[in-house]
Amino acid sequence: MRWAALAAIVGLHLLALPQVFQDIPLHADSDTAVMLDAVRQHGALRWFTSDWLLENGFYRPVSSLSIALDYALYGESGWGFRLTNWLLMVLTAIGAWTLVRAYARLVGNPSAEWLALGVGIALSLQQTGLTGIAAKWSAWWFVAAAVGVVWGVRAWIQRKAWNSPTPIPSPPLAREDWEAQASSLRVCLPLLLALGALFWGFDRLLATEYARLITWVPSRTALLGTVFSVWAMYALLQGATGRRWGWLAVGGALYLLALGSYEQPITLVAVVGALAFWRRRDWGGWGARAFAVVALCAALIVALRFALLPAEPTTYQNQQLRSSLSGPVFSLLTELLPPTAQWQYWRSVGTHFEVLLVDRSGWDYLLGTLLYLGVLAAVWRWRGLLGGAWLWHALAFLPMAFLHFFEHYMCLPQLGKTLFDVGLIAWGVQQLGVQFGRFAGVKENRADV
Repeated sequence: MRWAALAAIVGLHLLALPQVFQDIPLHADSDTAVMLDAVRQHGALRWFTSDWLLENGFYRPVSSLSIALDYALYGESGWGFRLTNWLLMVLTAIGAWTLVRAYARLVGNPSAEWLALGVGIALSLQQTGLTGIAAKWSAWWFVAAAVGVVWGVRAWIQRKAWNSPTPIPSPPLAREDWEAQASSLRVCLPLLLALGALFWGFDRLLATEYARLITWVPSRTALLGTVFSVWAMYALLQGATGRRWGWLAVGGALYLLALGSYEQPITLVAVVGALAFWRRRDWGGWGARAFAVVALCAALIVALRFALLPAEPTTYQNQQLRSSLSGPVFSLLTELLPPTAQWQYWRSVGTHFEVLLVDRSGWDYLLGTLLYLGVLAAVWRWRGLLGGAWLWHALAFLPMAFLHFFEHYMCLPQLGKTLFDVGLIAWGVQQLGVQFGRFAGVKENRADV
């Protein structure tokens, strides 16, 4: 299973390898040109004591050193810089697979291996832009495929049980019992909730596509921050669970590298703190130790940044900040609670509901809101897994909501978002299997009556 998962992740990224060798001059992008000029002008050690390559008020020595190292190895050959970006994406997907497997086991999910495989494959498709192939297809096609597969597998298992020398009988039901069960909300409502979880899981999973993580060299900052963050969280999880200082030290070192690459990983301090508080009975003082490690790393980077760089925001930083609070709030709500994106539509409709007679969009929105009940049910039933994924997504995206959007801002939040969506699909498939099993039991008892 492990080797198959690794082969699938690497194989999907190989499909994006041609992007590495596109004929795109490095100096075609103005930011990349400035970065290369800075590398030629200054030595490598300068970046540990001053502003980073673009000199716009950020302390990113690891990212600066990475670009300088690429320049030393590849010179003006753009494929070398893009190859490094590609390798970081591969390591991120493998790290996501490893971290999700460990976390799913921690929360006691029986489908840890399949969840990790699903996240690894989904993240690989998203990072490489391959989900764009399915962008024109409706999520309902994938829901129908999932329903068909689950129904077929369940029917095959049931036929095998009936035809076995010692068939496994279903609990006897009187005629009025199976009639009531087949037509009651006990079957219909769970099926609706399962379909809702499947729809929202596929709809969000397939709508995510990164177009230029490989080809745009400055995305290196987010790629480095993400890959170091993912592996740091895995090491910290292993250290707290296994009560081993060695793992905590590795996690701290990787987390320092993440913070030295990009500012966004500082949000993981809150994630580790929440996890340590939640698992305090199982981990004892080791959860507090893991939190102390990341908090000290974050404090060190913050202290270095304000000691070495001016505290006042630069012109670039002021330009990136959004001008009002309503934009960040709406972006955050839309990202974390997708039905809130309908607000603008219903605000324009107002009390003129006769618009629904001619506008299909309103009915689509109403159906989507109804199906979102399945998401709420899934979160409640798998709150350990999905709650952690949602928290990662929310905290990692929170500071980026206040900035004008750039694609690479979503690299770190994407791990939580992808786990959440894959978890919705897994929960929906599980519920379909349970309900189809009830139908099969009803059918068997119906034949016996």
